[in-house]
Amino acid sequence: MAPALATAEIIDFGALKFLRHHRQGRYPYCHSLLVLGPELTLIDPSADKVRFQSLAAAGAVARIFLSHYHEDHRKYLHWFPQAQVWVPQAEVAVFRSLEQLQNCMGLEEGLYRQYFQEVIVPKFRLHPLSAPQGFSEGEEFRLRGVRLVIWHTPGHTPGHSCFYFPDQDIIYLADLDLTPFGPWYGDAASDLEALWQSLARLETCPAKTYLTAHGPGIFTAAQFQEALRRYRQVILQREAALLSHLARPVTLEDLVASRLIYRPDLKPVFVYDHMERQMIRHHLNWLAKRGLIQSREDGYVAA
Repeated sequence: MAPALATAEIIDFGALKFLRHHRQGRYPYCHSLLVLGPELTLIDPSADKVRFQSLAAAGAVARIFLSHYHEDHRKYLHWFPQAQVWVPQAEVAVFRSLEQLQNCMGLEEGLYRQYFQEVIVPKFRLHPLSAPQGFSEGEEFRLRGVRLVIWHTPGHTPGHSCFYFPDQDIIYLADLDLTPFGPWYGDAASDLEALWQSLARLETCPAKTYLTAHGPGIFTAAQFQEALRRYRQVILQREAALLSHLARPVTLEDLVASRLIYRPDLKPVFVYDHMERQMIRHHLNWLAKRGLIQSREDGYVAA
């Protein structure tokens, strides 16, 4: 039998190693970061099964940072039970409880909740963490000579965070991934307005290299600014498409069936129905807050 091949390319940034998954970090994977030193640090350990198995066998990883609670960012976390795990302070309770996780995702009783429990939980070996450590906005860590500063960028999830390395002029944006699909805010706990503000804040970041969890993964400062502009524009395009449907009252379920965000052929249908519903609901809430639509008994309508 041929030996297993590593699944990620290593991009060398000195003490930082960017592990770029060979399928552009497509779900159920994401790109990862490795911080070198006498004790290794992993960030979002999902890029490379072979290398991570080797690191786990050697007991070389002392700590792991997770940008947020989504399963594709902790695919191989279970291999490192000895590591200290750091998570966003706003999500500590979510990492401690699968029930809290399902609540944040908005999984009510039904097919998606059953699918999550019977498929997603075993596939990713999701389990409650007994003692996750919480990090917060602006907190600085010294990882054996490498400085890491937390940028709390909520919206995608309540605690979603980026990891800034000021001495290397590098920031890891996690799921603010700059892909053509655009931003994702499909959990009940997502916040579209907060996400918009987080993206605006990133315009001020002084980094020279921008790393993401999905897609090509590496952007120069100039590439980042253009990609960010297009990324934010997707939100406005979705909003405009939604408003175009509201000349007359329309129910949420009719809007979901219109598939304004996801293609109608994607499966499982109940998963994409759920995410479509959550994202449209967040748009509706933000539009209502700005006085651009009204909610009536017969549906939503432009003001």
